[in-house]
Amino acid sequence: MKLGTKLAILAIGLTTATPVWAEGQHYVGVGLGALNIGNGISKKAVFGGYIQIGHDFSEHLGAEVRIGATGSTSGATPGAAKERMEFVAHYLKPQYAFTDTLTGYALAGFAVAHCSYQPAGGVKKTKNRISYAYGLGLDYRVSDDYSAGIEWSHMMSKPKNSAATMATDFKGLEASVFTTAIRYRF
Repeated sequence: MKLGTKLAILAIGLTTATPVWAEGQHYVGVGLGALNIGNGISKKAVFGGYIQIGHDFSEHLGAEVRIGATGSTSGATPGAAKERMEFVAHYLKPQYAFTDTLTGYALAGFAVAHCSYQPAGGVKKTKNRISYAYGLGLDYRVSDDYSAGIEWSHMMSKPKNSAATMATDFKGLEASVFTTAIRYRF
């Protein structure tokens, strides 16, 4: 069989067969809320958010990726240390539909975070960390295409910073995330 014939048969097969990963429903969304940033010594709440890209493989299992960031913990306070986190989180999402419009879900996965710490008038320290991430949430389907939800999640384990080592041997940050989200399904 000639190469052109093989490619034509392969192309017809790919266009008529729906791969398993494509079944289900894709969604994109945005989540905004309070991120409680901890450095091992203290915790401060800041505003932050994420964009998400996800896919529900079935009514009971999905997966998603989130890209997000926090604001700086110093805010408008002069002379305060600045802490900030940027992250990419990867989750498996077991879910259960309580009704036709309300779904509860859990998140289990890992996050890659870029954390920074800068003492007042000091040099900025950064740390990249990979650690577990998990959470719980509720999603309310507003229409066939849109849903809104609330969620709590946590990224990273407790960093082992101390007051003496923060400026010299920064170990990273952890975040507890309380957000609301809007999702568009297609």
